[in-house]
Amino acid sequence: MTRSQWVGLVGVVLLLATAVVIGEREPDPAGGGPDLSELRAAASLPACPTGLGLDADLSLPCLAGGPDVPVDAPLAGPTVVNIWGTWCAPCVDEVPELVEFAERAAGKIAVVGVLTSDTARNGLAFADEFDVTYPQVLDDQGEVRARYGAGAPLTLFLRGDGRLAHVESGAMESVEEIEALAATHLGVRL
Repeated sequence: MTRSQWVGLVGVVLLLATAVVIGEREPDPAGGGPDLSELRAAASLPACPTGLGLDADLSLPCLAGGPDVPVDAPLAGPTVVNIWGTWCAPCVDEVPELVEFAERAAGKIAVVGVLTSDTARNGLAFADEFDVTYPQVLDDQGEVRARYGAGAPLTLFLRGDGRLAHVESGAMESVEEIEALAATHLGVRL
């Protein structure tokens, strides 16, 4: 082997070793691993649905743990999907309204959060601090948000048959506003 081939080989070995070390220190994007188990327990989020009924061919990790959620799998009924991030002030402002709506709508309309361009650690800490009671999935790359709009928050209203009925861009300011949108676009009155 020539000197330049040896230098190249050593460079490749060093790059691979660095990647392995970094991979061992970084938690997986789903937020798995023992370092998040305490946050998951404290947040006590419910299990995720088996699908979101959205037009996107990807699966997202459930913040509560368990299997990834295929985004394009069918819904179990009318669903409100809120795309949000802990970094987004209007998103944070509307969470209490969504929590109350989820409680009022229980058994009639499902509510699911899609934490976008964020981390599992941030989402779980937020869910614990603000008593979020509906399931959350992690879209750390922001793929769902990019598909349905540029900014956050975005709220998707999906009929029981899985068809997208409405996309609400921007923060919703009251439970009554969310209920009115659900009545208009999903045909469900609470």
